[in-house]
Amino acid sequence: MINDGKKFNILYLHNESIMGGAEISLLNLVKRVDKKLFIPHFVCSKEGPFIDELRKIEILPDFVQFPSIKWPNPVRICNTIRGLVDIIKKRQIDLLHSNQPRSNLFGAIAAKIKNIPIVWHERCLEQGRFDSDNIFSFLPDKIICNSDAVRNRFTKGAKTDTKIRTIINGVDLRGFNPESNGRVIRKEFNIGEDELVIGTVGRIDPEKGIEYFLESAKIILQDLKNARFLVVGGAANDLSLEKSLYEMSVEKGIDKETIFTGFRRDIPQLLASMDVVVLPSGIDACSRVLFEAMAMQKPLVATNAGGTPEIVQDGITGLLVKPGNSSDMAKSIMKLLHNKSLSEQYGKAGRERVEEMFTIERNIKETEDVYLELLETRVV
Repeated sequence: MINDGKKFNILYLHNESIMGGAEISLLNLVKRVDKKLFIPHFVCSKEGPFIDELRKIEILPDFVQFPSIKWPNPVRICNTIRGLVDIIKKRQIDLLHSNQPRSNLFGAIAAKIKNIPIVWHERCLEQGRFDSDNIFSFLPDKIICNSDAVRNRFTKGAKTDTKIRTIINGVDLRGFNPESNGRVIRKEFNIGEDELVIGTVGRIDPEKGIEYFLESAKIILQDLKNARFLVVGGAANDLSLEKSLYEMSVEKGIDKETIFTGFRRDIPQLLASMDVVVLPSGIDACSRVLFEAMAMQKPLVATNAGGTPEIVQDGITGLLVKPGNSSDMAKSIMKLLHNKSLSEQYGKAGRERVEEMFTIERNIKETEDVYLELLETRVV
C-alpha cells in the first residue's frame, strides 16, 4: 500500500483545445483528484479555451504536436515521441493518462520507453473508422471506458478484458440545484412563464441529431402553440452546420419558436428553464447533459443508442426513442408535457439515480483506484 507521503506526477495527454463534454469531464477530474497523492501535468497540442481553463487552475501545459497515424509521417512521429519522453524525464512523471485516440499511441510508446504505466481513457464510439485504439489495445496497462457501450469495442478476449474498467462520467451536484426556476434565461430570450420549453444541449456536430430535434419541434407545434425550443451549444469546427440548422428551422416555419443560443457556460440555469430535456444523438458514448438534466430533476427524452440506456432508465427517469425517429421523439415529448405529474416523477427519480450512481466523487475515487493499482504494482 502506498503510504510513505510520496506524491505521484500524472501526465495527461489531450489533443483538443475546444471545450466540450470530454474536456469538462477531464477538468472535473484534475480539479478534484487528491492533491496529497497526485500532481497533474498536461501535454496539449495548441492554445484554446481548454488551455485557458487549465491556466485558471494553475496548470501550465507543455505543448507537443500529435500527428495523424492514418497517414504517418516518420519524422513528425519521432519528434512527438521524443518530445513526450523529454517531458516525462523533465517532470519526473510516474504515470501517463491519455485522453484521446490522437495521443494514445504516442503516449503508449513514450511510456514503454520510460518504463512507466499508461492509461487510455476512451470516451467515444468508433464506427466505420480506422480504430487505432482497438488495433493497439495491447499497449496500455489499463483502459478506462466511460460506458459499457465503449467497453464493447475492446472485449476481444480475456487478456484484453481484464485491463478494461468502465467508469461512467460523474456530475458535481453542488452546481445543479433543482430548486432553480430558470427565470433569468426565460427573461433573456423573452420566453413567457406560461410557455413550455423543450431543449437540447451539446456541441453542434453531425452525429448529434439536431435535425431530428427540429423535425420533432415542427410536429409538436402543430399540437401546442405555446412551446419554445432551445438549441444550446455551438459548432466546434464546422460553422456552416450551425447555419444550415438555422436555415432548416426557417424552412420548417419554426424559427420564431426556436432559439439557437450558441456556446454557453451557464448550463444549470439553461436546464432550469426547460420543461423537457432532449438528447437526439444518433449515437452517444456517455453524454454529460443526461447527468446534468437528471441532477436538475428534469425529465428526459433520449435516443436508445450508445451508452444512453446505461444512464437513462426508460419509463423511470425518462423515455427512450429510436434514433432518427422524429415522430416518436415528438410523441414522447408531448407525453411528458401533457402529464406534469409523470414529468415530476421522472425528474425526482433521475435526481435520485444521479445521487446514487453518478456523482463526481464516485468518478474520481474509481479513477484514483486505477492509478494506485498501477503505481503500487510498479513500486512493488
